[in-house]
Amino acid sequence: MTRVNSKKVIALKPDRRRRRRPRSSSRIIGLAVVVAIGIGLFLGFRPNAYQVMIQGKSIGAIKEKKILDTAKETVAAQLESLYGTEVKFEEEVELKKYRAKKRDYIDPSYLITYMRKNMNVLIAFKEIIVDGKVIGIVASDDDLEVLKESLKKAYYGNKDVEVDFGKKVETKQVFAKEADLINHDLLVEKCTATTPKIVEYEVKSGDSLWLVADKLGVTTENIIKENPKFSESNVLRIGEMIKAKVNEPLLPLVVIEKDTQEEGAEDQNKEIEKEA
Repeated sequence: MTRVNSKKVIALKPDRRRRRRPRSSSRIIGLAVVVAIGIGLFLGFRPNAYQVMIQGKSIGAIKEKKILDTAKETVAAQLESLYGTEVKFEEEVELKKYRAKKRDYIDPSYLITYMRKNMNVLIAFKEIIVDGKVIGIVASDDDLEVLKESLKKAYYGNKDVEVDFGKKVETKQVFAKEADLINHDLLVEKCTATTPKIVEYEVKSGDSLWLVADKLGVTTENIIKENPKFSESNVLRIGEMIKAKVNEPLLPLVVIEKDTQEEGAEDQNKEIEKEA
């Protein structure tokens, strides 16, 4: 009987855990890459500044809101110091968050200059009103005295006379932009612009035809033409009415007579003595 040697073969199963490890590492690496890309995209497109919008126009970018607040306060302080009066903003600056590039950022000084020139920053100025008609906007009531001196020089040259406005002149507060201020030379030109007008003058003590003509700023020929009964040799009577055609300026001046001043001063002194 033949005997056969038999060997027992044992098959070993592969370790499943070892086979899965490479897959798990790949997934982790892939996930890390995706996360990194996501973070990069987020950081790349995330808003990092404020876009400054004035009257619908983009001016540039600023890092923080307080830059705008400081610029606004600076503009108000500059104008208040310059004109010594109230300042207010008629409109607000719009801020939008966005992703700014380096070239988009603006210097705070540029923002201040732009706001002052282009925004509706309103300042408490004065309207000059002549006989109920607005003729211009000035910075303050002090400009009226400057105007009076300029008109005096225009009408009377270097004559040593004291003058006052020949029409009712008043001022009224109005909020307006800095650009609305009227140029002084233009204001003088406007006030001295003339229109023809017939006026009547009442003869006073000491008046002569030549003196009346000088007071009215016309020639004796002009007066004779408007008053046919007159001649160069006429002696004027006190209280007599004389007509003259004059070119009346928009804002004339009148000379304050010295006698009137002295009488007024005497009356004032008498009143003081009575009160005492």
